[in-house]
Amino acid sequence: MTKPIQIKNITIGKGIPKVCVPLICTTREGLLSEAAAAKEAGTDLAEWRADFYQDLSDMAAVMKTLEMLSGILDPIPLIFTIRTKAEGGNSEISLKDYITLNLEAARSGKAHLVDVEVFGEEEQKRTLIAEIRSTDAKVIASTHDFEKTDDKETLLKRFHIMDATGADILKMAVMPDEFEDVAAIMQTTSQMANEFTEKPIISMAMGSIGSISRIAGENFGSTVTFATVGAASAPGQFPIRELRAMMEALHVKNQE
Repeated sequence: MTKPIQIKNITIGKGIPKVCVPLICTTREGLLSEAAAAKEAGTDLAEWRADFYQDLSDMAAVMKTLEMLSGILDPIPLIFTIRTKAEGGNSEISLKDYITLNLEAARSGKAHLVDVEVFGEEEQKRTLIAEIRSTDAKVIASTHDFEKTDDKETLLKRFHIMDATGADILKMAVMPDEFEDVAAIMQTTSQMANEFTEKPIISMAMGSIGSISRIAGENFGSTVTFATVGAASAPGQFPIRELRAMMEALHVKNQE
């Protein structure tokens, strides 16, 4: 069963899934406005999708923006994420720069969680995860497939590979073609959470077909879901207030 993780003022892995709002503006001014809106909307977590940032190649600018975002959001925990184009993101960053930026974000103390894409250059990613975990930051090991949903056996294997990296939280997102694909990721998440790991898991099926996975995480073991206060960072995300209303309704029903 899941062993909860405490990060600042929230507990991931206990009770109703936590809601995270991605921040995806390209400019510092826009990001700070997004962060203020996310905080006002009552998000539990915020994720800076730094791959959208126009000054990603400027280390000083990235660290300054990270510091300012953390200050606006406090006490809300902040996830630092560079999503590469290979996994549906906006950046073609080199592995060297990817490692450097993620490590500096962790060492700054302003990123409370760092998302690391596990697959591709696996040895270097394992080293990166270990180095991030030597700071005060937690690691989300992630994998994203915007093309398909693998069979349950393959999904479970990928979860096991992520688990073996030593990361604190495991995240998997897939693209379904039919509802059976949605069932596959939900069932695999439940099996992983109940039989193979104590780590919190985040999982979702993207797009309209997968919408139920963003609402019903409490039923199958996903501990965080993503919502919007503006533009979406992935297909199928709901506005935060709508998502909370649906989650709360399902949560109440589960307790009857």
